[in-house]
Amino acid sequence: MDRKRPFWRSSVLHLVLVSGALVFALPYAWLLGTSWKLEKEVQSAEVRIFPQRPIPEAVSPYVDRREYAEIVKPEQVSRARWSEWMRTVVEERVGRRIDAWSDPRTADLPAGVVRTELLEGIFARLKNLVPYATWETADEAAFRAAVDAVLGDEMPAECFEQAYRYFGLGKVKVKTLDYKIHDLTGDRPIAEVWTVESGPVDLVQGIEAERPVALGGYDFGKGDAFELSARFEVPFELADTDTGFKRLDLSFRSDQTWHEMRVWFEMNGKLYRALEPKYLAIDRWWEAQYQFPSADDQRLAPKRYVLLEEVGSGIQFDHGPRAFKLRVRLEKSSRLEAYWAKATENYRTALDEVPFWRYFKTSVFLVIANIMGTLLSCSLAAYAFARLKWPGRDLCFMLVLATLMIPPQITMIPSFVIYRYLGWYNSLAPLWVPNCLAVNAFAIFLLRQAMKGVPRDLEEAAMLDGCGYLRIYWNVVLPLMRPTMAAIAIFTFMFVWNDFMTPLIYVNDQRLYPLALGLFSFMAGRENQFTLIMAGSMIMTLPVILTFFFAQRHFIQGVTMTGMKN
Repeated sequence: MDRKRPFWRSSVLHLVLVSGALVFALPYAWLLGTSWKLEKEVQSAEVRIFPQRPIPEAVSPYVDRREYAEIVKPEQVSRARWSEWMRTVVEERVGRRIDAWSDPRTADLPAGVVRTELLEGIFARLKNLVPYATWETADEAAFRAAVDAVLGDEMPAECFEQAYRYFGLGKVKVKTLDYKIHDLTGDRPIAEVWTVESGPVDLVQGIEAERPVALGGYDFGKGDAFELSARFEVPFELADTDTGFKRLDLSFRSDQTWHEMRVWFEMNGKLYRALEPKYLAIDRWWEAQYQFPSADDQRLAPKRYVLLEEVGSGIQFDHGPRAFKLRVRLEKSSRLEAYWAKATENYRTALDEVPFWRYFKTSVFLVIANIMGTLLSCSLAAYAFARLKWPGRDLCFMLVLATLMIPPQITMIPSFVIYRYLGWYNSLAPLWVPNCLAVNAFAIFLLRQAMKGVPRDLEEAAMLDGCGYLRIYWNVVLPLMRPTMAAIAIFTFMFVWNDFMTPLIYVNDQRLYPLALGLFSFMAGRENQFTLIMAGSMIMTLPVILTFFFAQRHFIQGVTMTGMKN
């Protein structure tokens, strides 16, 4: 009799399994996609799982054609009503207001792109300002009057500002070792401070928020990079160990092109380079901070500065004891580089904001200590319950199983009192020592059931060869428990890696935080920064996903096996 499953049944089964996998993978896709987004994408009314693709524009300034959604029929308007006269009225009334507006910055921009973006931007505002009933029931004359009533003279300018992207440079400040801040640009025109060393760029003086700025117009169609430089005099000795140079603050405007900005620093006959580039990501003003390696690097405070490393020396880099030269180089990013820059932007910020590697090493230590302690202690206890005969064995095993029914909240306070009495508070001892004392009743039960399946013949043969109980445990029983021990190791890893409550209770020193508690402290003050929260969550979740993915065979085999293979 052919018991082969019919093709259609196999197809349906596979379809159900794949559909279930996709449903369960959807939250992880949303988590990953949000970690790649910019804050403005999260705050958008449009719901998207994955982020917008970055576009490395070659020419700047420019108008972002994706700032506003296309003009589409509002949901409360009938299709006939929209196509017959309403869309025409909207475009005509809004177009008249756009034609009456002018801005010198639009002279070098494509007129069609500017007009389209302004139409879409103003229409997006009209949808919220014009009453719902007017869209739905008003006649043409009443609708025209309603549109004119809410159209303001400032709307084209506001929509243009929201879609206009440009690169700019602002104040340059220096912080000294005695924590004094010196403004090196003052009230001077910023465009005159900087010199164009090379590349297709022009600097124009501008004013933003009543502060002088330098607006940079570039065209990477004529070259792949440009470089600017500025020489500054400071009122102190740069190399002074008490009042000398500590940090440089550079204010710049990002135009969301994802091009790479590198910084070089010439001082006291040496050339320094920023270890990490800055990318022109979100369209707003930023303040990049640069400083030399110091004791600050060992602190647990967020590191919002970029380190400078020495890459050269020579007389050409010596500008005097009270002067230095700053060089800024902007390099064109390819589409692939722009994708990589956007995908890692939030992760770079998260890793810079927290001492990630310190937290990571603590978590790895706790995982290793707990896994080794659990496997050794619980396997010894399981061996005693499964292979040895002693008075009260079954009663003790029932008591061990009974502990599984005790909620951990009940033992939380007594455990805290005990560990505090032992002097273990604010140390890592409560996080790993108990697991070395066979406190995992589930692991004991799982190993005991597996050990009971080992044939007595193997044990008796080992005894005839002169093996004692510990030798039998180590050389005969334990090698046969590898699948079960692998499953227990995976369970222990997942619990310890994700454990948040236990470190929160026993650890008060930030230097001892594991990754779960460290990332929580990072996310605690960022309730509205969802992209950084998702990036931190993804960092925390990824090791668990990878571990289960690569160890699922051992996990399933360890749970299902209760004896030896025949």
